[in-house]
Amino acid sequence: MHMQKVLPELYEGHAPITLHNAFHDALEALEEWKEGNEEPLVAVDGYNVPISHIFARMSACTDLLPLRTRDVLETIVDKGSFRASGGSLYADGAKLVMPICVERLTLSLLRPTASLIELRKACVEA
Repeated sequence: MHMQKVLPELYEGHAPITLHNAFHDALEALEEWKEGNEEPLVAVDGYNVPISHIFARMSACTDLLPLRTRDVLETIVDKGSFRASGGSLYADGAKLVMPICVERLTLSLLRPTASLIELRKACVEA
């Protein structure tokens, strides 16, 4: 299943409410994402979608962020840098959280899995 088919397209910079809600849920998931863990998924129309896909889709959205979503965003990124960016659009928010998402994805990929650690121990002890 391609994510492009699951996530609705923007229409002239505007996103359907489904994407607005998914973006808010993705921000909350990003806030709770512990370093080294796998990327969180958010349910969109019955499908689990990686949060980075939602942020990428919303990076061109010209809709205004509602206050509740801005509040969550400001707990994740520095409030000053958010305001300095003029952060009032979904696109602004998406562009600020994408680097955080990429950093955590990279850390989760670099972290050795438990099975790999066990395998190394077994090799050393043999």
